[in-house]
Amino acid sequence: MVDTSSFGSYEPIMPLSSSVQKPQEALLFTLSNPAMTVRLTDLGAAIVGIDVPDRDGAFEDVVLGFDDAASYYPDGQGTYFGATVGPSANRIEGATVSIDGAVYRLPANEGSNNLHTDRVRGLHAQRWQAEVYESADRIRFAYTLGAGVPGSDLELPGERAFTVAYELDGACLRMTFDAQTTAATFINLTNHSYFNLAGQASGSVADQELQLFAERFLPIDDASIPTGELRSVAGTAFDFRTPKAIGRDIEAKDEQIARGSGYDHCFCIDGYEPDDGTGQLPEPRLAARALDPASGRGMELWTSLPGLQLYTGNFIGGVVGKGGHTYENRGGFALEPQFYPATPSHPAFPNAIFTPERPYRAVTEYRFFTA
Repeated sequence: MVDTSSFGSYEPIMPLSSSVQKPQEALLFTLSNPAMTVRLTDLGAAIVGIDVPDRDGAFEDVVLGFDDAASYYPDGQGTYFGATVGPSANRIEGATVSIDGAVYRLPANEGSNNLHTDRVRGLHAQRWQAEVYESADRIRFAYTLGAGVPGSDLELPGERAFTVAYELDGACLRMTFDAQTTAATFINLTNHSYFNLAGQASGSVADQELQLFAERFLPIDDASIPTGELRSVAGTAFDFRTPKAIGRDIEAKDEQIARGSGYDHCFCIDGYEPDDGTGQLPEPRLAARALDPASGRGMELWTSLPGLQLYTGNFIGGVVGKGGHTYENRGGFALEPQFYPATPSHPAFPNAIFTPERPYRAVTEYRFFTA
């Protein structure tokens, strides 16, 4: 079942334009079955809420977010809660991408580097077209982005047609991503949901347990840019190969922990194989398992992508979210499936250049359970 309602209005910001823009009305879509309820908005093709039961059958919303569209636009106070981020998610060193010998620019919006494309022109800040499939508990969002303008600060080439489909399958929320391009271009998409399995207004996630199926992670420099090294997690604070509390090592005397003010690093998910070039949707692999021992709510994340950015909400303190609740630092954790950040700077990283013959395709699943 899919219900549609208003999510309130927001006022678009148009860079380099002096014209006054009329407020736009965003929509809220509610998908539900006996196992879970999911709320989505066409603004940023974003996840607004996910209600799942604890071991006693009590439902809570486990995703951080806001109560209306205006709070999400353009970037939710820098949180990007629940959004589809792209066409370039995470960080790009020097805010430049090289494609076939040509260099293309992105905005230098984090020092000399780029983060999440642009706070206004990124996919998270666009209103997507929605197509509802009532009989399948499914909704598909679509947005077409024109080619970048040469000489501007957003030059990525190709007209790009993006789609994100959300579908319920029992206690699983499946997300299928697709991007078609008219020219070779860089694409790195992610969903930026923050989870608190005790409930979105319940405080710190430090005692919640996390397991990552990753033997290696990407060390970062002082600007949070991966150095190019794929470092073993063994013997480090980054070893989540067996379940441990998120907060157990988050204050460890570790240079990498200090650089991220906690965890803000990409993990190399085991078993990744590049697509075969046929355009077929790749199979997802188990990347993460999280559990709130107190409530028994758990979630597995499966993805076809090579990397998973773990961000422990190190700077979300003071953000006022749903129901007027003020979130605290580390009040939620984000698990962001993606190609590795700074991929254009490191040829050995999995290739994120896509062409008309090689479209972008990925699948991510959140599979909820109780224990």
